[in-house]
Order: sequence, then structure tokens, then C-alpha cells
Amino acid sequence: MCGIAGIVGVQDPGWIDEMVKIQSHRGPDDYGSMTFKDKGVSLGHRRLSIIDLSPGGHQPMTNQHKNIWITFNGEIYNYKDIRNELRTKGYEFRTQSDTEVLLSAYEEWGEKCLDKLNGMFAFAIYDTRFNKIFAARDRVGIKPFYYYSKDGLFVFASEIKAVFECPLVEKTPDYEALATPARYQVHPKTGFKDVYKLPPASYIIYENNKLTINQYWNFDVQENDNKSLEEVIVEIDELIKDAARLQMVADVPVGAFLSGGLDSSLICALMRQHSEQDLHAFTIRFSEADQKHEKMPDDSFYAKKVAQHLGFKYHEFEVQPDIESLLTKMVWHMDEPLSDSAAINTYLMSKAARDEGIVVLLNGMGADEVFGGYRKHLACLGAEHYQKVVPAVFRKIIENTVASLPVATSTRGLKTLRWAKRFFSFASLPGLERYLASDLALSQDQFKNLMKRVHYKESLYYKKHEEYFNEYTASLLTKMCVNDTKLFLPEHNLTYTDKATMWASIESRPPLTDHRIIEYMFSLAPKFRISNRTQKFLLKKVAEKYLPNDIIYRPKASFGTPLRSWLRGALAPMIAETLSESNMQTKELYDPKAVANIIDRNHKGLEDNSLVILNMLTTELWYRMNFSSI
Repeated sequence: MCGIAGIVGVQDPGWIDEMVKIQSHRGPDDYGSMTFKDKGVSLGHRRLSIIDLSPGGHQPMTNQHKNIWITFNGEIYNYKDIRNELRTKGYEFRTQSDTEVLLSAYEEWGEKCLDKLNGMFAFAIYDTRFNKIFAARDRVGIKPFYYYSKDGLFVFASEIKAVFECPLVEKTPDYEALATPARYQVHPKTGFKDVYKLPPASYIIYENNKLTINQYWNFDVQENDNKSLEEVIVEIDELIKDAARLQMVADVPVGAFLSGGLDSSLICALMRQHSEQDLHAFTIRFSEADQKHEKMPDDSFYAKKVAQHLGFKYHEFEVQPDIESLLTKMVWHMDEPLSDSAAINTYLMSKAARDEGIVVLLNGMGADEVFGGYRKHLACLGAEHYQKVVPAVFRKIIENTVASLPVATSTRGLKTLRWAKRFFSFASLPGLERYLASDLALSQDQFKNLMKRVHYKESLYYKKHEEYFNEYTASLLTKMCVNDTKLFLPEHNLTYTDKATMWASIESRPPLTDHRIIEYMFSLAPKFRISNRTQKFLLKKVAEKYLPNDIIYRPKASFGTPLRSWLRGALAPMIAETLSESNMQTKELYDPKAVANIIDRNHKGLEDNSLVILNMLTTELWYRMNFSSI
């Protein structure tokens, strides 16, 4: 895992080195830059050595003719197969690195090389023969690629903060993008005007001061029901096993995030299938004091059981974080205004792994989106039944009654009432609105009261979800999983995972996002995702081959933090100061009176606004960090 950077269109007086330097956490092992002064092109790189630890893996790297150069972030898992194919075409290789294979693949197939790749990547190739930049991002969006293109200047990097190290790039807030119901930014927006993120499965051609973007991959939706459960189990098992096998490739120690839930436990089981070496598992738990207002599931009990069952070296530690300091650092590392305290969990486990000398960690990311594992999926399907059997007049009475109930006392949260209140807040809505309301940090009413600039249905978030939701004729469950896979997975989960792990100089790999698994799952009928209220049904049937049933069928526990306790405890002074009407700097975005009302209703236990408050807090911190002088 690495950090990349580039400037095209200006004779660089050393800016590329600053762009590389600010991304040092992404690659502490090596750095390099290359400038073509006569062409106005500079490339930079920070290296975290994973494959071919020798100096031969140094970047930017060139081909044997020295007319094609690359700066590359990621891993090409099937690089050995591609290298063997290229050797039959006469290519010779000086290193054992996947970077050189990618360089030669471009030399042989041009842009079509992307069809050959199984991996996670963001890279830029400078082809001096045509004075052309070819840059691409992996199919699912695991690795980030940010860029600025204006008035003949093209600047790119793995992180936005590096883009701004080029002083010709102006830092300006994009209020229309910031006015979003979500806790993250939707491509191509980032929250910064004129700075964009390349969508997943897309590539850029920058030539003659012109930028074009093309999509090179998409999955189809078929919902076929022409195979038996036994056939489907065998086929998906082979795909998942092969994905884990490929992602075990490394020249450094490998470990895993382990929560004791289905997804991470299955990944650990498959890792053990492919290795007899020492494997390390990392998990965290929170103190009783931190869980005062919100009892967290005891993941550590299950995680330890899985580690012992599979023969992993188990690392568990209790977290009592300096949450104010960590939250501020998290905002800096996220770059975009992305709000999820799970990024702090991810960083803390990554740091623990790094301290143990483990550089690569596999995770179970993608299972909920692809296999149908979120509570909202079941809730939205349940709401369909509720709408059919309960007349509208009675639904209105039920929903108004539940809306009046509290969700917390001064000493503890009322989880069942919180879930009920959330369910009945969207249970009578139509399909798309119901799906969005089930997962939003902001409801439509809150958005209307809070945001000053954009109508809810005019937000990029809503329009992009509407586009994907209507892309296929399919069941509600499949449509929800399509949107989660195309939006929530890359824009939220994979983004915070990349930034949080790289914060600790760790490479994280998600085998369940292998594009072959995604293509296969979206060819199947919805019953393979949820069957008789059993979520991730197919994944659980596969897991029965590798794990005990009490791990596979334990109640779902989200990968979270004791956020409600933090908001009432350690973060309360920061919230009071930062989001006060007199101190808020985001008044162009938020209505201060609506902010105060959201906080007050949460404090009184009338509503659970914890995600909304964290979102407002992180956005305010992000704004101060970037625009305090405006």
C-alpha cells in the first residue's frame, strides 16, 4: 500500500516532493519522484513494501525502454499469472514486483490491461510516447484517487491533502456537496470545489489538456433461480476461497481484523486453509465506563473462541481512548467530511498490528452489502409486509404513538424503543425513500430544517441513489444491495478503512469484495441473500464448512463504538463548544437553531440523534481545519 502523486501542466519547482511528504504515513519504507521538465510532468510515490521488498520495487518505475512510467498504489493479486502470460509474449522482468507487471501489461494491452487485473489499485501511468496520462481505480473503489483538472493543470494524489500541496490548487468549500443527508461524500464530489474523486471501475485519459473519464466494468443483475442451493454453495465457496488465497500473497507477515462475527471469522478460517504459518488476529473491547449508556456486544468472547479454534495468535486490548484527540486526527486523515467512529476502532487495531510487526490485515468488509446483511434490509422487507396487512389509518396511529416515546433515560439507552422508533419512522414510505430513511444520519425533515442550500431530493446523494435504484428491474432486496455495493461500500466503508489503516501504515485487504464474487451474487435470486429471515443466508451456508454454528448464527453485532456514551461523556464539552451558535463556522451550511434542537432532543432522550450529532461535529471540525481563515 502506498501513496501516489502527480502534477501535469506546469514546471514543478519541488511541489511534488511536498505532495509525497504529506502522505508519508501511507508509505514509510521508501519515497521517490520523477520530473520531466520539458513536458511539465512530475510523478511522486511513497512506498509501503509488501511484495518484492528489494530496492527493485522503487517507484516511480519505468519500463526497459524508459518511455513509460508508473506510480502505483495497491496490489495486483493475480500478477504472477499475468507475468507468465506476458513472458510468452517476450517480456522480461527485472523484479518480482506487481508494479513491473502492471507496467508491462499496459505496454502490451493499453487501457484494456484493466480487464486482466484482480486487485485493489489506484495508479497513474505517464506514456512519454504520446505525452499522455492514463490513470485508473479498481472495480469496487478500495483504493482512492483524487484529482484537480482546470485551466491546463492536472493534479492527482491518493489523498486530498496532497493535492493542496500544489499551491496552484485553490481550497474552497463546495457547499452543495456538503449539503448531504449522508455521513459521506458521493463521487465525484469531495466537499472541496474542483477537487474530485475518480469513481470506482473508471479510468482517466489526460492528453492535450483534455480529461476524459470512462467506466471499464459494471456488474449485471439477473436474479436467476435455476440452480440448486447445493450447486450455489459449491460455486460461491470456490470463489471466496480463491479470493482469500490470492489476497494472502505478501512478502511480509499477514494478520486479520477479528470481531468474532461471521464475516471476519470466515476470512480467518479461509486464511488458515491457505497457510500453516503464524497468523495474527486483532480485536478490541471497550471499558465498562465507556459502555455505560450503550452496552456493546461482547465481541471479544467470540473473537477469542474463533482464534483458538483456528490456531491464530490472538491480540485483544481494552480501549480507553483520548477520544477528542483521536477524533480530530481522524478528521485530518479522512480528508473528506466522512463521519464514522468505527474509523477510530480500525485505526487502533491497525496500530496494535503495526506495533506487533504485522503489515497486512485482511477484513470482512463487503459481506453486508453483497450478501444482504444489514438490519435495514430485513427492516425494509418487514415494512413491505406491514404496509400490506395494516391499513393506513391504523399505521398512522401506531407511528404517531411510537414517535412520542423516549429512546433513553439519563442513565441508559432504551435499545428496543430506539429500534422501534426508527422502524416506524420509515415503515409506511415507498421503496427508495424507505431504504434511504432506514440508513440516513438525517431524516428528510431534519435535512429540511438543518440544511440551508439544497432540497433533499436535489442532493447528489438522493439523485445518485435514485439512478442506481432504478438501474435494474429487480426485487427490493436486490436493489438495496446494488445501491449499498455501488455507493455505501466504496464511499463510506472502503474509504474510512483505507484512511484509518494507512493512518497506522497498514495495508488492509477485503477478499469478499472480489469482483467475481460480486458478479456471481448479483446473478442469483434474492432468496440466497435472505431466507426465512436468515440474513447472509448463502454466506452462512458456506461458513458451516469452516466454523462452529454459534459463531455463524450469533446475533449480528455492528462494528461500532460506544458513541452514545462518548457524546454524553468525553465528547460533551467539545460538542457544547464547537456546535454552539456563537462558535459554529458552518453557518453557511447548517441552521444553528436546528443544530441546537437536534442536540437538545438527543440529550433529553426524546430522539436518538447520535449519528447526526457526530456528523455535524466532524463536519464542523473538518471545516475549521480547512477553512478557518475564510
